[in-house]
Order: sequence, then structure tokens, then C-alpha cells
Amino acid sequence: MKRWIVQFFAWLAMNLNIPNIFDMVSRKFGLETKAWFTKVVEAVNRLVNGTPESLGTKAFCVPGLNCYSCLGSTGACPMGSIQHHIQTRSIPYFAAGSMLAISAVVGRLPCGMLCPFGWLQDLLYKIKTVKFPLPQWTHYLKYLFLAGVAVVIVYIVGDVWFCKICPAGILGAGLPQVLFNTQGNPAERIGWLFTTKLAILAVTLVLSIFTKRPFCRICALGAVFSLGNPVSLYRLRVDTANCNRCDLCYRVCPMGIRPYLNPQSTACIRCLECTRCELIDFVSVFKTPHAKKNVLNRISSKA
Repeated sequence: MKRWIVQFFAWLAMNLNIPNIFDMVSRKFGLETKAWFTKVVEAVNRLVNGTPESLGTKAFCVPGLNCYSCLGSTGACPMGSIQHHIQTRSIPYFAAGSMLAISAVVGRLPCGMLCPFGWLQDLLYKIKTVKFPLPQWTHYLKYLFLAGVAVVIVYIVGDVWFCKICPAGILGAGLPQVLFNTQGNPAERIGWLFTTKLAILAVTLVLSIFTKRPFCRICALGAVFSLGNPVSLYRLRVDTANCNRCDLCYRVCPMGIRPYLNPQSTACIRCLECTRCELIDFVSVFKTPHAKKNVLNRISSKA
């Protein structure tokens, strides 16, 4: 199956509250809605947001950057939940634990397969322009943002600062709320913070046209998932005995890394694009290595 199909359905699953989107747009433009549609919106919102008697789906985290405040969101962003717990001086057992559990099984695979904002960056990079690689050291910036912005600053200041600068949040939640909210003048909501976030989003989207996944290099959630790459139950396995370093894997990698140098690199998002090469597998650590036929000539012809 094509990776973009998985990414599309992952985005759809994280934003299934479509009735709420239609309701917000209808009210913004003064369109009349049927009584049955209003009941559908209310029922779906109860399911998503919960009631005093029951939890909604937003009580649970989705494995990707998808803002809790998105009009169609059906789950919580893990980083938003983790920061909320830090802000309230409590331990994020469920949010951090569930992300680390996923990471322990498949590493950063959610970044490569499920994250909606990662998918958007992939699509923008397909635009035909001059391309340039970012330095390899930029992959370590995500740990600075995780420790500094998402933990230390949140603890000291008492506010969710990674959410405030997250371009996925402004795209999925900030902009729609300003454009479609029917209460008050939209211009009154556009302050310095909104303008700053909009500038960060614009820079990220423009950079995504020219270089591979720039935001993934500073994403705090990616830093959490990356902790499992070296120890995950499923991981990349490279047949180094037959690899001639043709760099086919490097050319198709959305993060610009060479899997044959370090298959368990924390920069790897486990998108599995490199498994186009028959010398690279994504397998369980319990699977016994088996001999492969020599396919170097075939791989070289692909390159």
C-alpha cells in the first residue's frame, strides 16, 4: 500500500468530527441547517468531547501532531496533554506512557506514517523546485525543543509554549477559529502571538518546499518517539554484507539520512521508503536473519 494512502486515512481518523466543521462554517455564513443535522452535531460532540458522566474520545491521545482545538479533531495531541500535566504540576502517566509504549514497539513510525503535519510537509516537497539538504546536526534540535520549550519553560512559566509556536496548531486550529468563529470580530483575535505563529507556519511551509521535513527536526513529539528507535521491537535491518552504498535509500529518505550507516538512527521516522531497496527490511528483533539473493545489479539499475 502506498504510504500517502495510510497518511490520508490517519489524518481522516484524527479529524472525523466532520459535522462540527460543517456546523461552524454554516453558522459563519448564516446558512440554515436542518433540525436533524443539529442533533447529529450535538451527538457527535458528546461522543468526542464527553459528558459529565463519560469520557469523550478527546480524553485519549492520537499518535501525531493534531491539535486538540482543531474543529474536526477526535483526539488530543500528545504534546498538548504532556504540557498540560507539566503546567499543573502533575505527572503525564497516560500521555507520555502511551507514546513511549508505541515508541518501544515501532520507534518513530507514527512520524513517518501517521502524523498529518508530516504528510503535509511530504506533499509540499513534491513541488518541483531547487532542493537543498539541511545539516545533519539539525536532527538533534528536537531534543532541545523537547527539554527546553516543552518541559522547562512550561514548568517555569506555567503555559504550554510548545503549543504556542507549533505550526500544526495554527494551521489546524488557530486559523480556522479566527476565520469561522461567529462570536466577535475576528480582527480582535489577531494579536502579536497569532501573528508570530502565522509567521512560523509560513516559514515552515515555504521551507518544506525546498528541503525535507524541516519541522520534524525540531518536533518535541518526534523527540519522544525517537527514544525507542534504538531499542524498538520492530526496526530496520540492513544487509550490510551485500550493500554497495548506491545511496538509493538516501535519495528516497524524507529525513535525508543513510540507513546503512545507522539503521536505528533517532533521525529515522520509519516511513519505510528505504525498504524499496531489497537489502533493507523492517522486521521484528525476534526474526532470524536470512540470506538474501544478490540483487546489487538490480538495485544499481533502479538508481
